[in-house]
Amino acid sequence: MAPQTKNRNGFSLVELMIVIVITGVLAAMGIAIFNQHIMEAKRTEGITAIGTIRRQLRIYYATEGSYPLAPAFTQIVGKSWNDIKPGELTGKYFLDKHYRYRSYDGVEYRIKCQKAGVLDQNIWIDETGNWKYNVMDDD
Repeated sequence: MAPQTKNRNGFSLVELMIVIVITGVLAAMGIAIFNQHIMEAKRTEGITAIGTIRRQLRIYYATEGSYPLAPAFTQIVGKSWNDIKPGELTGKYFLDKHYRYRSYDGVEYRIKCQKAGVLDQNIWIDETGNWKYNVMDDD
């Protein structure tokens, strides 16, 4: 009598579990990388709009010799010192109202992109080009 050979149709439970675990690990890594790229896109949008505002401030400074005074943080759009039109700073993640400007003395300034539930930190820049990220709504 010849020994019977086992006829294998399909995968064993161990093989299926290994495939599921590997798939889960790869999916988790992919989601983490995707979320990181989304966060970078949000920061980039804020930084790009701040660059537009800085350009307007430099033009104003070149013609007036000082930055426009704003003792408290004020919205950018609609101010006489810039040519930024309503909706021009609005992107996928931030609106015009999320960008603020302040200059106590016309020599130093600070531009802020409020986190607005989009980022975990505000984005700031001053007249020297120093970037700052923090969670505070003031400085």
